[in-house]
Amino acid sequence: MVAAQRAYAAGLRARYGRTGMPWRIHDQTIRIDPRVRRFIPHDSEPGLFRFIQETVAPGDIVLDVGSFLGIYAVLEARRAGPRGRVVAMEPTAWSASIARLHFAFNADSAAPLTLVEAAAGESAGEATFYEYEEPYVNALSAAVDVSSRATRRTVEVMTIDQVCDRLSVVPSFIRMDVQGAELHALRGAQHTIRKAGGRLTIVAEMHPQCWPSFGIEPAHVREAISSLGLSAEPLEPGADLVARDGHVVMRPISRP
Repeated sequence: MVAAQRAYAAGLRARYGRTGMPWRIHDQTIRIDPRVRRFIPHDSEPGLFRFIQETVAPGDIVLDVGSFLGIYAVLEARRAGPRGRVVAMEPTAWSASIARLHFAFNADSAAPLTLVEAAAGESAGEATFYEYEEPYVNALSAAVDVSSRATRRTVEVMTIDQVCDRLSVVPSFIRMDVQGAELHALRGAQHTIRKAGGRLTIVAEMHPQCWPSFGIEPAHVREAISSLGLSAEPLEPGADLVARDGHVVMRPISRP
């Protein structure tokens, strides 16, 4: 059985290693590295997928923070089209290398994609980064509910403001999945939020189970959202604003 699985995987790599393997994600087909297909479910996060499809428009500038394998960045680039732009941030070197392949496999008729290999934080510098066999939980703090032991690495940390200033972009859409560092990433985006004004939509996955490792409580996150002049509501109606792995939509509050 194991030998057959290895032979099948080797066959996929031989056939699709240069062009990517067609892979369905909801109603979209993209091309992926066949080695990572187990990390890319066909029908995960339907609410988030639908929100991206409905919200990102042609010509938009998108910031994809915590891009992992770049799948959402590819989908956002399709929605933004050739007149738009997508900037992805991903600190894990292995994930970033796969994301680059996915960007190349899916470049036709999509917005230009830029990858920044750094973690998003409140201030620029370096930090210890925890990496696991389950790479989707890699984070700036130790993960919870994970059986494997972490490998610690030093990664570059950049603020969203710094990335936007360096690339001369003002995003109209930000997707964020930073495994507990939501508060720090938002604080590092305060100038960008102010510049973008009412055009900006942020959708962030919340990880309250990780916040104790950062010394954060739910009240701190609520206070930060308010202090940044943002309104917030759960993506799924009726859900808790800080539900575990739930998504929150934030937009600048219109001032009279």
